[in-house]
Amino acid sequence: MKPFKVYFVLFFSLFGGTILAQEFKPAANPDKILADLRKSSLATSSIQADFREEKYLSFLKEPEKSSGVFYYKKEDQMRWEQQTPFKYVILINGEKLRVLDAGKEKNVGSAGKMAGQIKQVMLGLVNGDFQKSKTFTQVCMENADYYQVTLTPTNKRMRNVYAKINLLFPKNGLRLKELTFFEKGGDKSIMKFQNEKFNQPIAETVFTNL
Repeated sequence: MKPFKVYFVLFFSLFGGTILAQEFKPAANPDKILADLRKSSLATSSIQADFREEKYLSFLKEPEKSSGVFYYKKEDQMRWEQQTPFKYVILINGEKLRVLDAGKEKNVGSAGKMAGQIKQVMLGLVNGDFQKSKTFTQVCMENADYYQVTLTPTNKRMRNVYAKINLLFPKNGLRLKELTFFEKGGDKSIMKFQNEKFNQPIAETVFTNL
């Protein structure tokens, strides 16, 4: 497997936790929803949160579970740190993308342009830039409590792995609460954010030390 595909798959396997079973319907005013979500993201300078993951695989009866911490700081700093059942870190700091797996830093430099695309997707899902991206088409749905934005990949490489990505935002807060990644083969991964802190100071070392 080529390096860029390894890191692409490893990143998108980080997601988990589930929220709701309420049926969604087409949003009455999708343009306003997207505008409100964009406004909320622009007002967010930093995020700290715990996450819990459940990964559903066709060959397993029970989902694989993991958990960790997440940090984001405007404009282009991010840290995904899975802590259980093993440590795995994806670190973005400006133009740099670094990965720590099994206690060793992976060489992502050889991934070249694809590594940069992965970085932009990762940041875009959190800071709201997915709305401007040509990598996805987007559809807005809603129920009584949540807005759901479904992103369908248009990029060929991404379409080969993922059928769609669902983002859930509570109507009373408009902050990203849950991500669900549907793989082309039928597996899925769901991630739920908890204990969020917004616009609080984050030490620079969080984005420099693996």
